[in-house]
Amino acid sequence: MPDANLALHRLALQNIRRKPYRNLGLAFLVGLFSAILFGGSVLNSQLSRGLESLSERLGADILIVPYGYERTAMAALLRGEPSTYYMPQEALDKIRDIPGVAAATPQIFLASLSSACCAEEVQIIGFDPESDFLIWPWMKNKIDQFKANEIVVGSKINAKVGDEIFFFGSLYRVAALMEATGLGLDTSVFMPLSALYELMRNNQQLARQFDVPERHISAVAVKVAADLPPKAVGQAIMQACAIEYNLDQVLSENIVNETSRRLHSLSSAVHWAAAGLWALAILVISLVFSVAVSERKHELSLYRLLGARRSWLAKLLLWETFLICAGGATAGLLLAACIVFPFNTLIFSSLNLPHLGLAGGLIAGQALLALAIAVVSGPLACVNTVLSITRSDVYGALREGE
Repeated sequence: MPDANLALHRLALQNIRRKPYRNLGLAFLVGLFSAILFGGSVLNSQLSRGLESLSERLGADILIVPYGYERTAMAALLRGEPSTYYMPQEALDKIRDIPGVAAATPQIFLASLSSACCAEEVQIIGFDPESDFLIWPWMKNKIDQFKANEIVVGSKINAKVGDEIFFFGSLYRVAALMEATGLGLDTSVFMPLSALYELMRNNQQLARQFDVPERHISAVAVKVAADLPPKAVGQAIMQACAIEYNLDQVLSENIVNETSRRLHSLSSAVHWAAAGLWALAILVISLVFSVAVSERKHELSLYRLLGARRSWLAKLLLWETFLICAGGATAGLLLAACIVFPFNTLIFSSLNLPHLGLAGGLIAGQALLALAIAVVSGPLACVNTVLSITRSDVYGALREGE
């Protein structure tokens, strides 16, 4: 009988090394599944958090923009794509007088040239500190009043409070930082309207589009009274202002619903791909392991003749499967991490969906879950084969091997 203290895992590892190509193939299949499961879970969680942030942080029920710029406004909001467009400022007063409008605040958009903070142009958003309800709530450090040439920067802008940044040849001091939103706001710079109008009026690097910039804005964010549906108020605004000022509207609920539909489709595709691949992995592991064990009947029977218990033999076989799955899953998790985290921004830019980063504990939990599924599912797929071989006739198996 073999020594009871014999390290099963060492013997299992030696057995695995005897058939490296076959076992590497099994490990590769398990690793591929684990990479998709872990990477898909991380991306899906980030997208889900981004959608939650989108629902909570839009702030406005309706965004009024010039006609034909609805998609441009959504791209600026969701992805921070720099854009510049204008509408008459006088439309703001008329919108504020419409019944059902609880609050309205103007914004003006200006695409910057590249600056010290960024590798490429960024979106500059001018806002009115007195009426704003979109920017103020998400500042990390609150300030009572903006001084000359003070700005707020998004969470992904490479700057901190007190830094100075050049835009169009002018120097601006970072007065506050925005919390991460998962939206295009993270890559935007926010400037009081008065400062932005001053820049537009006097800066030589900007083409003079207007003699009086103060007469123009880019959008009006509208908050609807609590007891009224945004759609009805939006229709009232359109009836009163659309033709006169050539305007259109973007409803926040439409942005959220469209984003939610896209997220659901992507999430379903990831989950189905993971489920299908794992079903295939389980089938292949079970078949290959069954064939491999059948080829080893003579060897396993010798163990039995030397006094090995059936339970010891079963543990040996399950250890082999466990080590193959654990090795493959670990490699798969590392592969997913090397793809998802370094190329996170590129992936989400191609998806055009809002996202937020995850805490380290949550990422570790998802990695452990994917690893646990892999190392448990593999041996479970082989239990039937293990039981059948350990119950087989020893002498019959030896005669078959002669």
